[in-house]
Amino acid sequence: MASAEIATNPETKYRPFGPVHIVEPKSAHTHTAVMLHGRGSTGQEFAEEFLECTLSDGLSLSEKLPGCRWVFPSSQELWSTMFQEDMPAWFEAHSLTDIVARQDLQVRGIRDSVDHVTVIVSEEIRLLDGDPQKLLLGGISQGGAVALWTLLCQQDSAMRPGAVVVASTWLPFATNIEKLFAGQSGPDKSQETEFDGFVEQMIAIKTFPGTTGVVEVSHRLPPVFIGHSVDDAYVDVELGRQAARILAQAGLPSEWKEYAGAEEEGHWFKIPDEMDDIHGFLGRIGWIG
Repeated sequence: MASAEIATNPETKYRPFGPVHIVEPKSAHTHTAVMLHGRGSTGQEFAEEFLECTLSDGLSLSEKLPGCRWVFPSSQELWSTMFQEDMPAWFEAHSLTDIVARQDLQVRGIRDSVDHVTVIVSEEIRLLDGDPQKLLLGGISQGGAVALWTLLCQQDSAMRPGAVVVASTWLPFATNIEKLFAGQSGPDKSQETEFDGFVEQMIAIKTFPGTTGVVEVSHRLPPVFIGHSVDDAYVDVELGRQAARILAQAGLPSEWKEYAGAEEEGHWFKIPDEMDDIHGFLGRIGWIG
């Protein structure tokens, strides 16, 4: 069975998750943002870099949102088959030019990371007096991929974030998820591919043939912002477009933005444009007053 091979793969080593870096609000605590770093980074490193990003008025998001508590978890350190070394990673992605290569290496990391982030989100919602609408979940690159998966796997609407903001990212197992949303998974196992079972087991939001919309386990789907540079040298913009299309297919209210000329060879937030757009998005959806 493929699941047995996945569970015992010797090439991927799993270790405890790193520390959670927290930046407390500058005023009374009203909102929380849980932000996930990309591969090779840490929560603290991502926090320092992200919170230095400014809008066109010269202010950072933390300055624009003084009541926001910023939570930056750190991933595990995993053995990278691509780079042949240990590095911080939410899951092992063997290739981004061929995202279906060695997908078996991704399964355990995605499952463990979704579980880990869900626990953090749950605790942060508790600190917000149980109001998930005041929590933002986001991330960049691999962290953005885990943020999207965490959203799609969350069965309890009381634990779903009020908004999701991701950048320079993709949706692992996109083809399998799209097939699930199209209602092509189910009792006919003859057409099932190796990872359909994993996706069907994990994803809580589902669609079915003959319906005009989403038939899901609970009613509330948060709005999603996805930003991506067209000249991203690490995660091709087509992968971001694919993710946006699939989320729209699932019925999630999504906003897709493309940029050019971001730092880090396009694999970073476009400053100040993307920061302006994120702030504007949060205002339009009512996440901030």
